[in-house]
This record gives sequence, structure tokens and C-alpha cells, in this order.
Amino acid sequence: MTADAASDAQAVPAADGLPPDGRSADAAGPTRRQLGWRWAARAIGLLAVAVTVMMIALGIGMRANDAAIDEHLGTATATVLSVSPLRTGVEFVDTTGATVRPEGGVLYPGLLSIGQQFVVEYSTANPQIARVAGRTAGVGTVMIAITLGVTYLIAAPLIWWCLRRAKLPLFGLGRGPGHATPLRTPARP
Repeated sequence: MTADAASDAQAVPAADGLPPDGRSADAAGPTRRQLGWRWAARAIGLLAVAVTVMMIALGIGMRANDAAIDEHLGTATATVLSVSPLRTGVEFVDTTGATVRPEGGVLYPGLLSIGQQFVVEYSTANPQIARVAGRTAGVGTVMIAITLGVTYLIAAPLIWWCLRRAKLPLFGLGRGPGHATPLRTPARP
């Protein structure tokens, strides 16, 4: 057999559809499309992790504010000055007679309206930290749990779908370079 005939014989795939060396056609590496889907899955996962970190930080902050209020508890009657999606502005007079308008608004302001008066609990050491009387971090914990639940209910199927499209693992934790692909042997009848 000549050298040309031998090279032609090697180029012809076997009956099982694999090249004579036994490697599949995708052994050369993933396509750009596959890599794109894998990166999309990674981005969704990273976004879910970022939301989780933010919710944990929020929970820690709520508990720290509650602890500060509980350590130096003061109460007063407050009036709602403004209501927006990000904060509820209030005004109250503390035990020293000073009028206080907390910069961050009041904690746990649900169902308050402009002009409404209510009892506020605040830290006498730092009157800028105030909450609606009777409400604690437990109120916010429910919202954190709901946010995390919805985040993962959306992220998990999206990651799964992207990885199915990619036909690759989320992380390239397979065998590293230098490992030979095992030869496939044709099934025996």
C-alpha cells in the first residue's frame, strides 16, 4: 500500500461513524456556541450568588440595627413626611427634645401613609436608627426568604437549560490537558 492510499484509509470514518483513531468529532474542543451557553449559565449562577450575598448582608444589617435599638431603646410618636419605594421619611422628637429626621428613613415601614402618626422605637445613642414600634428583623427576614426563593426558582432552571444547550459542564472540571481521550470500541453484535 502506498503512502497516499494509507492516508486515504485513515481519513475514512469507521462503520460506527467515528474516525479510525476512535475520537469523536467534538474531541477537538467545544464550539463557540457551546462556550457561549456555558458562560451564560455561569453568569446566571454568578448573579444568583450576588443576590444571595446581598440578602445575607441585608439580614446582618437588619439584625445589627435591631440590636442597636434594643441596647438603647427610646420611643416617640413620629409623623410620616414622605413615602417612596426606597425609603419612608419620618420626623419625631427624641428624649432630649431635638427633632429627628432619620436620613435612611424608618425601618420596616410597611403600610404607612403620608401624615400618619405612629409610635417609633429608636436608639437613644444614635437616633438616626429608628423602626416602627413592634416590628423587628423578623419582618424583613420573610422578604429575604421570598427573594432568595424566587431567585433560585428562576436561576436553577435557566442554568439547567443553558447547560443542556451547551452540552458542557458548568465548570471545566473534566480531565485536564495531556490526558488522552479513551478509544471507543465498536459495539459487538
